[in-house]
Amino acid sequence: MAKLDEVRVAVDAMGGDGGIATVISGIGLAMQADPSLHIILAAPRSELEALGTVDKTLRARIETVEAETVLAPGINAARAIRRGQGSSMWVALELVRSGAAGAMVSGGSTGALMALSRQLLGTLPGVERPALMGAIPTIDKPVWMLDLGANVNVDARRLLEFAQIGHVACKVLQGAAPRIGLLNVGTEPGKGPDVVREAARLIAEEPGLDFAGFVEADQVFNATVDLVVCDGFAGNVLLKGAEGAVRLLFSSLRDALKGSLGGWIVKKRMRHLHDMLDPARHNGAPMLGVRGTVIKSHGNTCNKGFARAINLGALQARHNLVAQLESQLWASY
Repeated sequence: MAKLDEVRVAVDAMGGDGGIATVISGIGLAMQADPSLHIILAAPRSELEALGTVDKTLRARIETVEAETVLAPGINAARAIRRGQGSSMWVALELVRSGAAGAMVSGGSTGALMALSRQLLGTLPGVERPALMGAIPTIDKPVWMLDLGANVNVDARRLLEFAQIGHVACKVLQGAAPRIGLLNVGTEPGKGPDVVREAARLIAEEPGLDFAGFVEADQVFNATVDLVVCDGFAGNVLLKGAEGAVRLLFSSLRDALKGSLGGWIVKKRMRHLHDMLDPARHNGAPMLGVRGTVIKSHGNTCNKGFARAINLGALQARHNLVAQLESQLWASY
């Protein structure tokens, strides 16, 4: 296997619901999967003793930076701007701004992360509102979606903007331009609110975008398109609803097949299917539109999910996603 280019990822150690123990375990898994990955961990000094659980070989690839404070999980954007300086999230973002890290990962408040990212890193040309883009698991392939919660209320121009930055991101991450769908309550041209219908017109008229029209929520999981555009409210509801349905499905199947011959027979196939659809395998949403690679992790993810978010940040840093976004967005303005 070709050696990966060395990359440093700054990690906000205090953002997730599972605390620093989950973060540290996730860091270990991420470094095992990526031998050229180095971590810069931002945390209060009192929390850094948790690093004692990391294997000594991996520990040599972890640096630490002390943070003075921790932002509360539910803090809003305005308070984060007033109180964020010196927090573990702020420190991790500063590492990206200074060039000491190629990416940062946080499981903290989405509103706080977007506000501080915009304040410390700035935005790309023409981008008014950065958006979170994540992968939705399907049987055949992941489908990308944005926005996943950074922007609850948007107008038609912002939905066009999401389509543009998602288009570039998919080309970088997948090597091919995506077929784009706009999430709606129906596929007919006259369906949906005015803002969605106007967005469809703007996206269809934009040169270079492969627009497939409206898609309904169930079609997302059929992989009829490669990229789904929506506002943050709809995207967040769909994503979390899908994750809950996957957990319910496998929990119910385990209970139904427990102790039975059928359960023993299908166990291997069930494990393969679970691994394919497990939300942790698709954790990590890049905040597209800011001048730096910022990855939002689910706050309640497990160690495997947090590792996935770190590895995604490293991947995007290696592909210079932000520079490619900036170059192509400049060409549009």
